[in-house]
Amino acid sequence: MSLAVILLNWRNEQQTLRCARAITAWEKLKPRLYVIDNESSEATRAALAAVLAPESLIHSPLNLGYAGGNNLGIRRALAAQCRYILLHNSDAEISEAGVSNLLERLDANPQIAILGPVIRETRDGRPQLLAGGRNVARYLTTRARMPAGDPKRLAGYPLTAVDYIPGTVFLARADVFTDIGLLDEEYFFSGEIADFCKRAQAGGRKSHVDLEVEAQHHPAQAAARMRDTLYVYYGFRNRFLFVTRHHATERTRYFACWTVIGMLALMRALVLGRAGKARADAYAGRYGNRNASFL
Repeated sequence: MSLAVILLNWRNEQQTLRCARAITAWEKLKPRLYVIDNESSEATRAALAAVLAPESLIHSPLNLGYAGGNNLGIRRALAAQCRYILLHNSDAEISEAGVSNLLERLDANPQIAILGPVIRETRDGRPQLLAGGRNVARYLTTRARMPAGDPKRLAGYPLTAVDYIPGTVFLARADVFTDIGLLDEEYFFSGEIADFCKRAQAGGRKSHVDLEVEAQHHPAQAAARMRDTLYVYYGFRNRFLFVTRHHATERTRYFACWTVIGMLALMRALVLGRAGKARADAYAGRYGNRNASFL
């Protein structure tokens, strides 16, 4: 099977290299590995080049975000005529056997275009299992938690349909990108995968989670520090973009709803002295990269 694996590096090349080493050690699949060095510097280029082959590296002097960075690798994978494309966060971990099972599941189910594993992670000291995501225009908490009990009792087991597959570990048929286009770079960070799956769904291409395959997510400490700023900002701002793209007929209602939620969150953040959470400019239509407001 022709598989491309895309890793995105941004200010964490040692973590990226650990992930890349694990993937290059796979014995059966032997995927094409593309590592995108977002906001590349002399130091990151040297660190990555010391371990990875030149054909695996793609350097971008600018930070293109999750969407733009991954798009560089996706274009390379499409040019190489890869059949499957796996987006893999550098702070995630999935075994070769797990990826093999996902590929076999796609081969056996031609109606499924996008597939992901159950994600195991610990957040705020609490372990949790996550099975896909829900429509970001309709839900405040979009990460779908696995219910307690035997997963074999869930409807559709071992495959469950979801609104989107998180970009933590995201496997898609390459022809989906050919048919509907690449990730929308206006999102920059957060929401672009939900948007992609929504566009795929509109074209009859379904997204599912394989409940028999598991990946681990180990959010980096740096990511935890940004959770009160970048994560909150982009997650909230990009909901307005998603609504504009996919719920135009309900735009007024959704904008009003998220404005109220945003105002309540703003007041709470100010009361708690967490002003980093209190920035949003969705109404100004300022999409794309807004990191300069935080970093």
